[in-house]
Amino acid sequence: MVKDFGGTQVIKGVDLEVKDREFVVFVGPSGCGKSTLMRMIAGLESTTSGEIAIDGQRVNEVGPADRGLAMVFQSYALYPHMTVEDNMGFSLRLAKVPRAERREKVLAAARILQLEPLLDRKPRALSGGQRQRVAIGRAIVRNPSIFLFDEPLSNLDAALRVQMRIELARLHEELDATMIYVTHDQIEAMTMADKIVVLQDGVVEQIGSPMELYHHPRNRFVAGFIGSPKMNFLEVEVRGADAEGVDVALPGGDCRVPVAGDGVSAGDTLTLGIRPEHLVLDE
Repeated sequence: MVKDFGGTQVIKGVDLEVKDREFVVFVGPSGCGKSTLMRMIAGLESTTSGEIAIDGQRVNEVGPADRGLAMVFQSYALYPHMTVEDNMGFSLRLAKVPRAERREKVLAAARILQLEPLLDRKPRALSGGQRQRVAIGRAIVRNPSIFLFDEPLSNLDAALRVQMRIELARLHEELDATMIYVTHDQIEAMTMADKIVVLQDGVVEQIGSPMELYHHPRNRFVAGFIGSPKMNFLEVEVRGADAEGVDVALPGGDCRVPVAGDGVSAGDTLTLGIRPEHLVLDE
C-alpha cells in the first residue's frame, strides 16, 4: 500500500498480512505513518495505490461503515447527555436493531468490561479508565470482524495504562478476536502483541514476535527502538572473526562477541550493541 498527501509519500509501499484472531501492534515514533496505515484499513483514508483485503475480499472502494470493523480512538468521543448504556448501544440504535436485542448486546459487553453497575451513569460521572471501557464496549456490541485501536490509552495516567493493558489482553483472549493496535509506546507493544510491526518514515523496518524483535533486530533502528532502557552502541574495530564469533577491540581490552562472523574481516569497523541487562560489574 502507498499513501500520498499532496505529493508527499507518507506510506511507502507497506506489504502486510494480519492473521485471523491475531493481536498485531503497529509501533514507531511520532510521524512514522502508523495511524495513517490504520485509517487506511478502516476506510477513513483512501489508498493512493495498492490493495486492502479483508477475509480475502478487496475493500478499497467499500465505505468504513460496511467493512465490518470497529475503531476505538484516543479520544473517548462519548455523548455527554447519554447514559453509559445509551452510548454503548447508539450504533445499534442507528442500525434500527430492536430494543430488546440492543439491550441484550449492551449487557453482554458490560459484563465482559465490568461496567454493569455503571450503565445508568453519564460520562461526567466516570473515571478516565471507565470512559475508555465504555468506548471499547461501544465497539464490542457491533461484533466486528476486526477491532482497531488508535493509541487508546495515551490519555490515561501511568498506573491506569498498566491496568488497561492487562484488561485489553484479557479482552482479546475472551473475545477471540482480531485486533490491530497503534501505539508509540514500545512497552505496550512488547507486553500485548502476538506480532509487532515496527514502522519508521512510512516503511516497515521489521515484523515479528516481541522476542524476535528483541533478540534478533534486523537493523540498528529496531535494536535501539525496542527495549527499555535502550541498547548501548559502541563503534569497535574487528581483530578477527570466524563462524563462532567476532573478536573486537574495546578500551579495556579485546572481547569475543558470540555472533557469526560471516563476511567480517580483521580491520573492519562495526557497531556493537549491548543491552543494559547483559552488563555485569567485574570484581
